[in-house]
Amino acid sequence: MDRTMKYGDILTNVLREKSKVRYPLQPGLKIVSSCDWESGQFLLIVIGWDEDDWHHSILFHAQIVDGQVIIEADMTQDGLKPLLLEAGIPEEAFLSDRDRDYAEATQIAA
Repeated sequence: MDRTMKYGDILTNVLREKSKVRYPLQPGLKIVSSCDWESGQFLLIVIGWDEDDWHHSILFHAQIVDGQVIIEADMTQDGLKPLLLEAGIPEEAFLSDRDRDYAEATQIAA
């Protein structure tokens, strides 16, 4: 199994497990996972009613680009990166925003 498939499997499994979490103090809210293998986008989204307020926001967003995992946003309480590391994605597979921005800038300049 190539890295992209392995990392996609891990992201999908971790996000699906996290989407099962329910918050007793906010029973109208639910967490859903959205995993798009074709585009390499993996998200956790919170949606629903909290009393009179409608919520729809991204809790977590990661993408796989060229075999690297980029965490675009992580608004989860404890962060998901430790779970992803524990599940088998190595530290060197994560590309920081700064590294990505530099790589994109050097590609544009070339």
